[in-house]
Amino acid sequence: MTTLELPLSTPMYQYIEKKMFNEAHKVACLGVTDGDWEDLAFTALENLELEVARLAFIRLQDYTYLELIRDIQERQQKGENNRDVFIGDIYAYRGKFKEAARLYQKAGQEHRALTMYTDLRMFDLAQEYLGAGDNISLVRQKAEWARNINEHKAAVEMFLSIGETQAAIDIMGEQGWTEQLVDLGRRLDKTERSSLISIAEHLKRLNDSAGAAELYRRLGDSAAVLKLHVDAKEWMQAFTLVQSQPQHKALVYVPYALWLAENDKFVQAQKAFHMAGRPDEAFRVLQQLTDNAVRECRFQDAGYYYWILSRQCLDIAKEDSTQQNNMLNRFYENEHLANVYYAYNALHRYLEDPFTSYMPEALFNIARFVMAHTAQKLPSGISLFSILYTLAKQARTLGANKLAKQLFDKIQSLRVPQKFQEQVEISTIAARARPYSDPEELLPMCYRCSTYNPLAANSNTCINCGQKFVYSYVSFEILPLVEFELDESITDMEAIRLIETPQNEKLQSDNGWKQEVSETHEALHLDLDADDMEDPFTSRLINFESGTNKFQPVIVNRKTLLSMDSSTVLICKWNSPLRYRYYRNLLPDVQITMCYSCYKFFHVDDFELQVLQKGYCPFCRAPPENGTGNNNIDSADELLAF
Repeated sequence: MTTLELPLSTPMYQYIEKKMFNEAHKVACLGVTDGDWEDLAFTALENLELEVARLAFIRLQDYTYLELIRDIQERQQKGENNRDVFIGDIYAYRGKFKEAARLYQKAGQEHRALTMYTDLRMFDLAQEYLGAGDNISLVRQKAEWARNINEHKAAVEMFLSIGETQAAIDIMGEQGWTEQLVDLGRRLDKTERSSLISIAEHLKRLNDSAGAAELYRRLGDSAAVLKLHVDAKEWMQAFTLVQSQPQHKALVYVPYALWLAENDKFVQAQKAFHMAGRPDEAFRVLQQLTDNAVRECRFQDAGYYYWILSRQCLDIAKEDSTQQNNMLNRFYENEHLANVYYAYNALHRYLEDPFTSYMPEALFNIARFVMAHTAQKLPSGISLFSILYTLAKQARTLGANKLAKQLFDKIQSLRVPQKFQEQVEISTIAARARPYSDPEELLPMCYRCSTYNPLAANSNTCINCGQKFVYSYVSFEILPLVEFELDESITDMEAIRLIETPQNEKLQSDNGWKQEVSETHEALHLDLDADDMEDPFTSRLINFESGTNKFQPVIVNRKTLLSMDSSTVLICKWNSPLRYRYYRNLLPDVQITMCYSCYKFFHVDDFELQVLQKGYCPFCRAPPENGTGNNNIDSADELLAF
């Protein structure tokens, strides 16, 4: 027996012609080709015989049309019964777009045809089915399609034609078209603020700060212009603008300070914080910088930073009366630490470096200075052993054996570093073999009362009169300067005027004779008192009660001021709330100079050598031409120059 497979296509097509789709399906199940199944499926679908079409597509495993059939069935269940729409959807699925559009139009649903052609990017055909409000939608979709196929210029033009400026701005921003953005910004009206701001933001992102600034100026947003320059790190332009708009100082100086801190310019950073009205940040930055300098044994830098802190405390005390007492206390404390760290740096470098440029006398004086200023409290990072050991070594070198023995005995109670133990032991034994005495020329003398003070005294004042010693801040020798105070009735301005009075006028006004004229007689009287001596200031130096614990300052009156030679008087013109401080040079042959920024005193030769080597004051680092007495930075130009 032989089995033959005979296709039953002919009977199936006969049933299809008669619209008998169920019978055609039964015949197809007996055996037809795949092509016959397709004809059956599509013919049944176009005649809306959905069940037969579904079974046929199941046999063909065509899921696309199965989804279409399910969608049509759901719509029929919801009550939709427009046959032309259903068949139009089927034609659209089959690619017969013109027939589908015609059926949509026949059914009165032109928008379906418009949507179909728009999805197919057939915009020319879609225009035939435009309604009253569909033109904008069509142009928008055309613009989106042009954008998707990278026809950005056409897309921008279409978005602008329908008034969708923001979409056009976004495209130009994505493509980096700065010139087009600037041109569009100039054409837009000021009322379109959001669009102008968006253009400015894109220009700022594209680093076209000039174009963005132009738009912000049109909008009158000065803060945004400043922020623009700040973001672009254009500090000079920002400082120029903020001078005319001081209310925005924080917008400039705070970011500038942060930028300086990020670039390891901490001193300038804290000054910028101070100018921005953020003293808390300024103190925090500089305090951290100071602590780091101490931990890293950069004691000269630490002294410099403490000096800056002291000046800032003085500025705050001047501006804020509520914090005046607290800030003045902090001023004195920070200035004291600045002096100590500045001097201690020489001792530290002497012990750490193989060579030193300091003479033994200078190291001896520096060690005594630091020991006297740290007797009450030892600041962080300073080694008591370094102070005592340096002083003891220089005392041995200079012949101060008594002081050396006392110091080496005191060092024995300290923990001596390993590398110095042998030297300390040898020096201790050697000190005991020498005479127990100190040379008189090393004893510090008070220039007020001419009293010699002991070398081992842990004080910065004379043991007899209590007068403070004044040091040269290079060699730390005691200078022949004596501080004096003014009588309560004399102001600083009057005192300066009296001191600076020319010598010939002083002689004419103070010749010792007093004229008396009356109706009966005319006479000259010799009017002499303690102030009519050759140097009235000298009489006031010794005018104190010795042996009292209370210090008695030298107080001068107008006659004494008038008798002084201005070349022998040095005036520290401190800013308010401090008063001026006055010093008299008792040995005019000793040339003494003063830094007009930190008001520290120096031997002229020492100061000039330091300025030649470093280019600035060794203590406050102010340039020698800074004669204003104020090293604070008060303007943007000075801050940038610094």
